[in-house]
Amino acid sequence: MKLNNKFWLFAVVCMAFTTAIAVTLAVLFWRQINPSEQQMLVRLLKDQFWYFFSTGVFLFAAFGFTLDWFFRFYILPLNQLIEETQVMNTVNPAHRLKIDGGREIQTLAELINTCGDQYESAKHIIDRTVESAKAKTEAEKNILATIMAELTQGVLICDTVGRILLYNRQAQRVLNKVQHPGIAAKDGETHEEVPDGFVGLHRSIYSLIDRNVIQYALKDIQGKLDQKKENVSSHFAVVTQNRRQLRVETLPILDEDRRFAGFVLIFSDITLQLEHAGRLNQHLKTMAKKLRSSIAAIRSTVDLMIQFPDMAVGQKNDFLGNISAETQSLSRLLRTELTETISFANSRWPLSPILATDFISTLKSGTVAIADIDVDVAECDPRCMIRVDNYALVSAISFVLDCLKKELNSDCSRIRLTAPGNLVQIDLIWKGEPVKIEALRQWSDLPLTGMQKGYPLTLKEVFEHHHAEIWPHTDKKNGDETCLRIFIPMVQSEGVSENIRHVTLLPKGRPEFYDFDLFNQPGQTPEMGKRLLGELTYTVFDTETTGLDPRGGDEIISIGAIRLVNGRLLHTETINQLVDPCRPVPAESIKYHGIDDGMLKGKPSIEKVLPFFHRFAQNTVLVAHNAAFDMRMLQMKEKATGIRFVNPVIDTMHLSAILHPAHNDHTLDTIAKRLGVTLVKRHDALGDAIATGEVFLKMIPLLNEKGIYTLQDALTASQRTYYSMLKY
Repeated sequence: MKLNNKFWLFAVVCMAFTTAIAVTLAVLFWRQINPSEQQMLVRLLKDQFWYFFSTGVFLFAAFGFTLDWFFRFYILPLNQLIEETQVMNTVNPAHRLKIDGGREIQTLAELINTCGDQYESAKHIIDRTVESAKAKTEAEKNILATIMAELTQGVLICDTVGRILLYNRQAQRVLNKVQHPGIAAKDGETHEEVPDGFVGLHRSIYSLIDRNVIQYALKDIQGKLDQKKENVSSHFAVVTQNRRQLRVETLPILDEDRRFAGFVLIFSDITLQLEHAGRLNQHLKTMAKKLRSSIAAIRSTVDLMIQFPDMAVGQKNDFLGNISAETQSLSRLLRTELTETISFANSRWPLSPILATDFISTLKSGTVAIADIDVDVAECDPRCMIRVDNYALVSAISFVLDCLKKELNSDCSRIRLTAPGNLVQIDLIWKGEPVKIEALRQWSDLPLTGMQKGYPLTLKEVFEHHHAEIWPHTDKKNGDETCLRIFIPMVQSEGVSENIRHVTLLPKGRPEFYDFDLFNQPGQTPEMGKRLLGELTYTVFDTETTGLDPRGGDEIISIGAIRLVNGRLLHTETINQLVDPCRPVPAESIKYHGIDDGMLKGKPSIEKVLPFFHRFAQNTVLVAHNAAFDMRMLQMKEKATGIRFVNPVIDTMHLSAILHPAHNDHTLDTIAKRLGVTLVKRHDALGDAIATGEVFLKMIPLLNEKGIYTLQDALTASQRTYYSMLKY
């Protein structure tokens, strides 16, 4: 209830109470006098009625004016004094009290302003001292942050549940996906591209990379940690939506007790390397063809000369000339073609060395989860080492076993590992019909089931990346056993030179270069309503429209948004998108926000932009000023787009009414001025969203002082305000 309403309710109660007392006294007095005195009193009242009536009205009016004066000069200023002192004492020390009230109230305001001057002066001195002490640390932090940002490799750091806590520009560049709407405008121009994927603080890495791949790498790392191996990194490869191929190195981050605190992903774009490898393969085939041709010509010429040793001198010289020409051709081939081939030698799919027995153990444990097939391991040679992409090759073999079960109704009974020559031989053995070559070729062209979406590698591609071959084979000793034999090149353990990645241990104190205390924040997955306001992730947004009537056909022409994470506005994670409303913008609205029809020409429609904004705001709390209007504009598009916003919503206008009930003005401009927030770009969607975010950050400590700590507390308090009754 507003303060004015409370006052008038108080005044009415006081008057009613005074009237009741007066009536009670009159009744008691009436009963104390005798009948003759009663008659005389009645006659007196009749004769002097207007005098007594005027006196009563005057007394009530005087009483009401006295209450109103007391309220306006003491009660209302006192409430304003309390509210503005809280602002001065918390979020805006530069604020000074300017209150109209009684002399005592004004004197108290001057004393508070004097204390505020002294407090701000002392705070300025302390701040300068603290800033001076922090200068060296900040310089080191900035240097390290700059180095991090300029690394040629993409780096992501995630917590134990896969939330992104740190990323650099390279990671954002290689992982952010772009959707091309490809819809032409009426004038033939193409609409703007709308991003379709996000790398951002507190977003889930699993929305960009398949959870199974990362969990497989973490399981591999845990196995190495359990075995106390020196190199605990794990590698895998991913293919982005636009077919960029990335090599990903995974490293664990352990706390001081060697428990998982998070993990690091290091990305390298190897698309060009693999393209070089493909050209190398084609180049080798062409070179082999030329070599065979030249060697065949030389061999046939030599055979003829041996067969006919007494041939004529001229014919013999012709043969020798042919041999010389082919020899020179071979020399040129070795000098030019082979040199170019060597330049491609290091272009390979990212493979990591592993003992063949370790790979078989991984396969045995992995196939149960991937293909639901139990595998026995037999005849393993512990000396063999191979280079593999663990996840891809396990998925490929599991895919083969799954095909055996589905198409031949055969279950693999055991795996045999041998090492003939320089090859590692893996036999998948079962009892039953052999696999025909035609069926195996068909399997080779199929994408692997179980691989991540957007990573549709075929069986053939995986084996080619590993330089491996797979063939059907029948065991002559056991006629009822058949197998599929996989050949993988062997590597020598002593020849393996791999960069060893050591375990990253978090110190007990907080590192100075990034916000690693996020690893230990309590309650990462409780119900959102029970979480503290300072712990939540927010999307602060604003819309600009053609008008103020959502039901009357007004449309959104601009959406601006910024993420608020861990008490910070992330100016690198924003939306500032113009929207084609498919209708003219009224001149009255253009005067307000400055967006005309020419600026909206060729921009994407709301059907394109709203799904993008929905993904941007996913799993966050929406914050807006006068949110009822903006939410209504979004809700009007539910039927057309199929997008429904179910996020909790916080309205800064409601919060202002909670914090400052003695003030009647709760516009964004007034609140910003009261809390010391500078409005840089007013009536611009992104500018207003940033200002609303800064205002909301200032409000959180004030809400805490009123006992409002959680999201549910804020929503419950908002429902009791006058503004919650506004409808659009």
